Amino acid sequence: MASAVGVRITSFGEGRKRVHVPAGTATVGSVLNAAGVDSGQRRVALNGHPVSLGASVLEDDEVTVVPRVQGG
Repeated sequence: MASAVGVRITSFGEGRKRVHVPAGTATVGSVLNAAGVDSGQRRVALNGHPVSLGASVLEDDEVTVVPRVQGG
């Protein structure tokens, strides 16, 4: 069993990066924390599907962070 999982992050306005987080309890929120990405007021997706910050992540998953858009 791996001790860490590698996850790709795409954050609009901040670019792409890869982080490693401890396996077993890795969540979208812990990945964003490890990457230093502020998730406040943003939508997140895991492998293209909207999720909450508590969603579990696996090796080679991709987390996408999209800023909320306001219009009028």
